[in-house]
Amino acid sequence: MGIAVKKRLVFYCHGYDPDADTRYRRLFVTAFSQLSRRFNVERAIGPLVHDGALPSARWNVSAGTGAWRTETTYEVLRWDDLVKRDFARSWVARIPLLAAAIVEALRGAVMQRLFRVNWYFALFVLYPWAALVAVIGAGFLLGYGAASLLDVAAPLPQSVKVAIAALIAIGVLHAAGPRIRKAYVYHLLDGWIFSWQQASGRHAEIDTRLDRFARHVVAAVRHSDADEILIVGHSTGSTIAVDLAARALALDPEFGRTGPPVALLTIGSCLPIVGFIRTADRLRRDIARLVTTDSLLWVEYQAPQDVLNAFGFEPVRDLNLELGGARPVNPTIRSARFKETLLPATYRKIRWNFFRMHFLFLMANEVPGEYDYLMIACGPVSLADRIADPKAAVRVTYGPGISAVSEADRETSFSAEAEDTRGAARLGR
Repeated sequence: MGIAVKKRLVFYCHGYDPDADTRYRRLFVTAFSQLSRRFNVERAIGPLVHDGALPSARWNVSAGTGAWRTETTYEVLRWDDLVKRDFARSWVARIPLLAAAIVEALRGAVMQRLFRVNWYFALFVLYPWAALVAVIGAGFLLGYGAASLLDVAAPLPQSVKVAIAALIAIGVLHAAGPRIRKAYVYHLLDGWIFSWQQASGRHAEIDTRLDRFARHVVAAVRHSDADEILIVGHSTGSTIAVDLAARALALDPEFGRTGPPVALLTIGSCLPIVGFIRTADRLRRDIARLVTTDSLLWVEYQAPQDVLNAFGFEPVRDLNLELGGARPVNPTIRSARFKETLLPATYRKIRWNFFRMHFLFLMANEVPGEYDYLMIACGPVSLADRIADPKAAVRVTYGPGISAVSEADRETSFSAEAEDTRGAARLGR
């Protein structure tokens, strides 16, 4: 085990979420409260500070036990305003973008490649399209049936029956709108558009934002006396974090080589959704650079229990990356092992709540284990040391002989966690 981390900077890249300005602070505070109660980790979380120019939301955390103390500055790099803008599109603007996204996916055989990586992740990616087609199809059949009944009384031309069916299908879609929105269908369809735009360089605003983030991170690293710098990406934010790390390396070739060690952490990743798109050449080049660089560590945690992440994805193999003869050194891919860090009763209770499972990547453990997000971000063990010796990382963090939280405490804390993660479940990817 290396030198204890006494000071850390964390740059967190959120997913396709319109409410990141407050959401992740609330989740963080709730999860840390549970961790403290379960494992006697002291914590003091400072006030939320907004930087409207970047934009970002950050706070300071002091965490520790009698054996260690770590000070962390945790900063959420925000692009939720761009997501809100996407959500505000009219359907007149959205339909041609959806058509372009699906055509590009078909041309690049994206779905076939996703099924080869992980079939249940691929089914999740198809879900919003299937739901939309089902609602429109049911409405059309209902409308055509009604038109056929009218045809018995007064013969109608086929074109009129089709027109009636189409109008009723539109009405059904409109009436079902609130339920469809609650089921994340529109959210995920806009996510499809974003992935296509990001892959093809058609989203100028996210490019500008990422340039700003990269300059901010490079400057922060140059002037930091931290023992470790983490760039974290969750869900769709994994593509943001990878892009950000690559841009930082382009701005400063010594990034991560001089000054504090830098690590990239991707969790619940959706990288292949963008990486498989035929026009995603820049992202694939960025990944190839990160795969072969020794100036920073890249660790990816995946979870087979989470259908919203691409479990089993390996970038060099699955993206057919051209490395020019260089030896791949990244990423180190590990399993989050949610079945081992939750009590059995909790696991049974949330197993089929897919969005809740996806956000376990950000939640407090009930059983100590290698993957422990809050202690990765705010604990005394560096990410490099954690993956080198996971058992030692747990001992250093919690002390010898640490055991799981009691069933009684689990029941007490579960309701609070469920309440606060209910909003997170609305985030989609």
